[in-house]
Amino acid sequence: MRFNDLLRTVLANIGDGTVATVTRWRQCIDLLAQYDVSGARAANALAAEDRDAILTQLESMRPQVSVEQRVASIVELGSRLRSAGLVRLLGQDHPTLVAAMMATVTLSDADWVGIIPDLGPLARSVLRRRADLGPGAVAALQRFGTVDLALTTLVPREMAQEAAAAPPVQAANDSEQAAEPSQIGRIVAQIERFNETRQHRREEEPAPEAVPPPPLARKERVRANRGALIRRFTFETDAAGVIRAVAGAPRAAVAGLSIGTPASDGRHGADGRALGAFRHRAAFQDARFTIAGGLLAGEWRLSATPRFDPATGRFLDYVGEARRELPHEALVKVSGSASPGWAGLSAASTRQLIHELRTPLNAIQGYAEMIEAQLVGPVSSDYRAMAGQILADARTLLATFDDLDLASRIERGDHRAVSEPVDLPALTHAIVAGFGQGGPVRVVVAAGADLPAIASDPAQVERMLAHLIRAGCAALGEGEQLAVTLLPGAAPDTVEVAVRRPTALVALPDAALFEHEGGIDGQLRDAPQLGLAFTLKLIRGIASHLGGHFEITPHSFRLILPIHAAAREEQGRGH
Repeated sequence: MRFNDLLRTVLANIGDGTVATVTRWRQCIDLLAQYDVSGARAANALAAEDRDAILTQLESMRPQVSVEQRVASIVELGSRLRSAGLVRLLGQDHPTLVAAMMATVTLSDADWVGIIPDLGPLARSVLRRRADLGPGAVAALQRFGTVDLALTTLVPREMAQEAAAAPPVQAANDSEQAAEPSQIGRIVAQIERFNETRQHRREEEPAPEAVPPPPLARKERVRANRGALIRRFTFETDAAGVIRAVAGAPRAAVAGLSIGTPASDGRHGADGRALGAFRHRAAFQDARFTIAGGLLAGEWRLSATPRFDPATGRFLDYVGEARRELPHEALVKVSGSASPGWAGLSAASTRQLIHELRTPLNAIQGYAEMIEAQLVGPVSSDYRAMAGQILADARTLLATFDDLDLASRIERGDHRAVSEPVDLPALTHAIVAGFGQGGPVRVVVAAGADLPAIASDPAQVERMLAHLIRAGCAALGEGEQLAVTLLPGAAPDTVEVAVRRPTALVALPDAALFEHEGGIDGQLRDAPQLGLAFTLKLIRGIASHLGGHFEITPHSFRLILPIHAAAREEQGRGH
């Protein structure tokens, strides 16, 4: 019903003048891009009668929409152009539009097989240069090779005109003159005279000046650069998070994208910050949003606020602003061979940055503690609650800074860890008890009997186990539990901590778990602050620094840690 309402609104918006016609043209194009997707079997896909109604409307409006505007409406769709009906309608349009459409449109192999016979030679020529067509489409193009690639005549028209005006060829002797000259001989003589005449003209004519591109080509080049000039735009979504209204940018380039879809594999979507806020119907600021193709392709930052019905409190939509990502906000990509430090910075730079961030945060935390404890005078409960939230956020950020600092120290090799006996089962149960506060316990710990104490730094072991269990909890599905098993290690004098991989992480290859841009964080319920990849790398670094190691098996994460010397001696006496 929602689509039928949209369709009726667009078709009923008759309007007068060129502006109204162009607006209605773009609305129809956008409807086809969203709901007429080749090969899709979505529940909201277009019915045949609705698609025919839109195509009929476009056909009636085509004479009133200029070539430049028609081309722009297709170019701005980018990779969202997947409508077989639209390709069939515009397949014989202006050459510029046809070339742009055939270079980017994506259809199923079955749709290509049905459409290619109705296309013109130009469209088929563009398709022949694409390497992503299916076998059916390639076979259909090959059937038109004899037509599209045939020569219309053996002699060019200019050559034929000059040859007709030239005097006849004189025979070399009487016998040849008496014989009727063959057709091949006449053609060869005409070709020779044509080549001689053309070469003579080229030598006499001055070098031609550079011809400026036609107006349409210049406009296309300007339009291609226009997307890079658009730095920000405002938008509104529907209740499902799908962008419906846009101001400051072409609507067709962004309408239909969702702020509630995670960005993965180079596709459209938002990062974990926007996804988490959308699930809780909360405001968010400067969340990363990726547009994979089209006029506005690239990385954007979104800030949006939810709107609710004043009468019922029902969530309505989001309204916000998007801006281009600034250079310092871009993700740092580091080659595998280089080792410049965490997040692309050197270890020294990372430590200096952490110091500069921690200093003002400590001041904010101190003032929040004074307000919460009412050291500066009586404070209302609302302000104390706000101060408590600020304190919680500050502690989270300080813990994040500590993780970065520890990773930097480990990489630099200047971290000194103490070695003390650590009761691993007691420490694990204490960590799990902290996670279970305020909600159901979703972590099940099974510890072997008489496990020996390990020799390690208690603070770092606690940090390592907390990160591992927290990362596992973030990936748990509905009703799923995280199994943590403590048992003697397979290697002598070791203890093993095995955390079963949640279902969401089982199918991922090991390399994807350590990839910062793999998109897994957007799919987690409560992703770690610095991402799953950083967390696993930190765990691996701490384990190695403490004399153990961290490994990933198809079904579990495993920490192997050495036991304490006293426990080793006791085991030796027992044997």
